[in-house]
Amino acid sequence: MNVFTSYYDKVPELDKNAYAFVRVSRREPPDFFVKIAGDYVDLSDSFGPPKAMLAECHPSEKWEEFEPRYKKEVLGALDKTSVLDEFRKIYNEHGCRPLLLLCTEASGKHCHRHLIADFLGIEIKEL
Repeated sequence: MNVFTSYYDKVPELDKNAYAFVRVSRREPPDFFVKIAGDYVDLSDSFGPPKAMLAECHPSEKWEEFEPRYKKEVLGALDKTSVLDEFRKIYNEHGCRPLLLLCTEASGKHCHRHLIADFLGIEIKEL
């Protein structure tokens, strides 16, 4: 199972049939994404940073505060084995297409999608 990460604005450049799109942000995806992606998987409740957290320490502005808080409050509530099982299920249900975890942050440097990869202990490439 291959897993990639990216952000919504990159989706128009991608082959929509090549990936199983997985939303991991709390912010609503842009309308163009919904039209392009069609049937996407919404894991925003599990992986999206809570709105209060984003208001208090947005990752692009206060990464040093956001990172440990996200790891503790969001990822700390998840079971790694269960998440990997869920990802395998999504992978199988979507024709064994690579998963593409998506959020709003254009910068891959300070973004929670990379913390998800670290949490899972799998190699995830940014598109």
